[in-house]
Amino acid sequence: MVKLIASLFLLAVVAQAYGDFKSKPKSKSVVRELGNEAAKQRQNPNPNHVEGQDQGCKGSLEVPEITKDWIDMKDGCIKGMRHQIQEEINASYQYLAMAAYFSRDTVNRPGFAEHFFKAAREEREHGSKLVEYLSMRGQLTEGVSDLITVPTVAKQEWTDGASALQDALDLEIKVTKSIRKLIQTCEGKPYNHYHLVDYLTGVYLEEQLHGQRELAGKLTTLKKMLSSHGELGEFLFDKNME
Repeated sequence: MVKLIASLFLLAVVAQAYGDFKSKPKSKSVVRELGNEAAKQRQNPNPNHVEGQDQGCKGSLEVPEITKDWIDMKDGCIKGMRHQIQEEINASYQYLAMAAYFSRDTVNRPGFAEHFFKAAREEREHGSKLVEYLSMRGQLTEGVSDLITVPTVAKQEWTDGASALQDALDLEIKVTKSIRKLIQTCEGKPYNHYHLVDYLTGVYLEEQLHGQRELAGKLTTLKKMLSSHGELGEFLFDKNME
């Protein structure tokens, strides 16, 4: 019991001391010192501070000098890569136009629309991967503003699904030829960029050849269905593309 009373008494003393500390006003000297410091900060701001700029950001630091020997891509191959990036973006926009056309309520071919939306995403991803490759090789330190030009889509309507698939196949053939030309440029003397050539051959060219074969098969099947069933054949074909 005695221990309990002693404990309660000790808690009361501590609470009283804490209350006195909280209620005790700051001395005039401390308040005056804080006020002077604030006024000094207002009158003499940091001369190196730029409004809205994070002083710790990378752009405010001087770029250190390091060796450039690891950046070994040559102008001809770089130019070809930049051209290929634009080709992929152009194809993406054309596929997007196809998808938009078949998404119209007056056309209403959801299977075709989904197929071309997917193709547009794939071409855009191809362009992005090539940009990433250039970055890996240290080639995006300048000239980035003109890397990609927003293309103008020449064709925005099609008479039927077969004509759209034919245009898609022609587009893939064009992109494939462009990749082959890039491979020839980068593997020949004086460039010999074996790593890039292997990447383009094993990834991009492989996918292009499979894509061409798939489109050619779809186009053949659709033309057969159109010849035997007319518009009903295209309707059934569209359902199988979803």
